[in-house]
Amino acid sequence: MLLKNLPRYEFVIVGAGVAGLCAAAFCDDNVLVIERNNEAGKKLLLSGSGQCNITHAGKISDFLPHYGNEQKKHFVKPALLSFDNNAVINFFAQHGVPIYEREDGKIFPQSMQSRDVRNALAKLIKGKILTNTVVNNVTKIDDGFLIETDSSKILSSKLLLTTGGCSYPSTGSKGDGLKFAQSLGHTITAPRPALVPVIVQDFKFADFAGTSFTQTQIEIFRNGKKFCEGKGDVLITHRGLSGPGILDLSRYIEPLDEIKIPIIDPQSESEIFNGKKTLKNALANTSITLRFVVQLLRQFDIPLDLPVAEVPRKIRKLLNYVSFTVEQTGNWNEAMTTTGGITIDEVKRQTLESRIVSGLFFAGEILDIDGDCGGYNIQFALASGKLAAMSAFNK
Repeated sequence: MLLKNLPRYEFVIVGAGVAGLCAAAFCDDNVLVIERNNEAGKKLLLSGSGQCNITHAGKISDFLPHYGNEQKKHFVKPALLSFDNNAVINFFAQHGVPIYEREDGKIFPQSMQSRDVRNALAKLIKGKILTNTVVNNVTKIDDGFLIETDSSKILSSKLLLTTGGCSYPSTGSKGDGLKFAQSLGHTITAPRPALVPVIVQDFKFADFAGTSFTQTQIEIFRNGKKFCEGKGDVLITHRGLSGPGILDLSRYIEPLDEIKIPIIDPQSESEIFNGKKTLKNALANTSITLRFVVQLLRQFDIPLDLPVAEVPRKIRKLLNYVSFTVEQTGNWNEAMTTTGGITIDEVKRQTLESRIVSGLFFAGEILDIDGDCGGYNIQFALASGKLAAMSAFNK
């Protein structure tokens, strides 16, 4: 078949996730969205246990530190400014999805149903969504792109890849878009699971599953040297550690790293170890539960009824931190997002067009951008999807 006889579209979007749907919502009717699943937005429907944490409250400038290093903060800025959190909130409110702000600043649809978010985006699409269709290959040709699916061949003047990363593979995120980008000349930073819990070696606190530490300092050590730190809620699980503080840092954590969580704030040490109280009672006033303190003291073979005034300096030092050695981080089935992806050096941050292939655009999780818990990943997916679409049509 001659190429000129194939169906041609002005714009083809591969992947009907958050970024792809948002991009299509801002396009004219000559757009085709190709999705391997039997419905669009399958991963979005799972977001936030089906409740969909769309974005976060606050100033958009406060979002930048939630995307990792300086290079990534610099890269996401144009997209976030072009469609910021307030614009996202207003956008959904105007299209039948009123918004609810939780006490912690997380933004949800008032219905707490991710399906409402998906449906609002889908209803705005003027073009065509082709579901149950797997793209097998993408080739650059003189006047655009040749997209080969399992059932047909399609031509497109411009192409947007929004196939996501590798998290939740059951939803169709299999890294196909990364392979297409690589075949077109792009460099791929090896994808790894992100926003995952941590499994701890020789974990001794399984009986405390469900216990949490609120807004605690977390320090990560590698080969004896601290290389990363953060602050957030930490949750004890049956196998190790989770909670927003751990999930956000998981993008940096590797096996054999040591995670240290302080028990005693150095500024409170003199107050805790002053008086006639026993060590057990004195530590009950820290941010962790009494049961956990008792278990910890037993591990160190420290008498529970030891008066604080008699606690040697050596024992005080032992109680500064509780330390955990990482066995491994969670797998792809547990990952909320992907760290790694298309190297952002090869993408124009102002337009999200490839620096290597003219007319090729990227948005969402396929890029080497991953945000913290709290709506930051969906915010970037929405913002980057819109920016890519508007750039492709020079709007």
